[in-house]
Amino acid sequence: MTSKRQFGRVRKLPSGRWQARYPDGSGRDIPAPRTFATKTDATLFLSTVETDMARGQFLDPRHGKVTLGKWATDWLDRPGKRPASVARDRQALAAFLDTLGPIPLSALTPGHVQDAVNARAKVAAPATVARDFSTLRAVLNAAVDADRIARSPARRVALPTVRKPERAGLSPVDLARLADALPANYRALVLTGAVLGLRWGEAVGLRVRDIDFMRRTVTVAQTVEELAGHVRIVPEAKTKASLRTMAAPPFLIDELARHLAEHRESPAADSDALVFVGPRDGVLRRRFGERTMRPAVAAVRAEDVKAKRAPSIPAGLTFHALRHAAITAMADAGVPYNVTQGRAGHATAAMTMEVYSHVTTPGDKAAADALQEHFGVAFSAGSGTQRARGATKGTEGGA
Repeated sequence: MTSKRQFGRVRKLPSGRWQARYPDGSGRDIPAPRTFATKTDATLFLSTVETDMARGQFLDPRHGKVTLGKWATDWLDRPGKRPASVARDRQALAAFLDTLGPIPLSALTPGHVQDAVNARAKVAAPATVARDFSTLRAVLNAAVDADRIARSPARRVALPTVRKPERAGLSPVDLARLADALPANYRALVLTGAVLGLRWGEAVGLRVRDIDFMRRTVTVAQTVEELAGHVRIVPEAKTKASLRTMAAPPFLIDELARHLAEHRESPAADSDALVFVGPRDGVLRRRFGERTMRPAVAAVRAEDVKAKRAPSIPAGLTFHALRHAAITAMADAGVPYNVTQGRAGHATAAMTMEVYSHVTTPGDKAAADALQEHFGVAFSAGSGTQRARGATKGTEGGA
């Protein structure tokens, strides 16, 4: 009768402690990550390693020796990520890597992570902390998936409470007043954002050929990215859901036609020309909000104050807030949720919406009709400002 061959081997060190060694997948002899007080303890360690290997649950301790900083660098360099996303992730991780970066993955504990989050919360807003932490958590989850560590040390970390800001809607009258307060060459841009709900990069990336004046549609096919002070046109939408064609209400098509006729030189000669450009015909940058929208918002609010009315447009209105206003307007107009989702370019996480709901052409046309009815009073033939003032006076008289 033969006895089972022992897995690995143990030996007594000159210090009196015991060392355990075991063969890795390639047959090399690997020392245990620590020594043991007794031979029994070393043997038990080898038994655990053997069992985990047989079950496919063994994690090589050497893999966890890489520091978080090195692993984060490798994670950022993975293929398939857009440059803008990598830049945002790098900025988020920088908030934690000063303290956590030198620590090996296997030595990182939830306590380390919690301390780093607490320190970050002292200098950053709760929403910023939550956003940065989500990137750190993704890095550590990737380490688990790569068998670097058994469990993520980002588990059960307490985050500061994030209070979502209340986003006020933008009535058709308020939008008309805002549009009239803007420089004429940016009026159609803001209306496009507030009516179609385009992202900033989608709106400023629109080309002449993306507008079909006969069918009254607007297509999102490319976007503009701004990264570290540099802008570039990305000849593809952000995601598959972002690539979309939307029916547009007639008044907006009229606004876009007027914009091209009055503010773009011979746009029909170059179908690839951008619809909206800066003062020197360059790609518009995000500082548009600070330089152009903010003064227009302030002017409209000043009118309200002068008329002894409570300002109806939020002081901090941004271009992205126009997207929220557009989605709210579609909800108020009774546009079906799945149609709204399709027009917004959102990829839903709900199986029902993703598999069983479809945006149909009639449904999309109905959305445009609903938006025409919603906004048309303020923008149909005549001055939007005059109609806005008339509507405002009518409201005051009713009050």
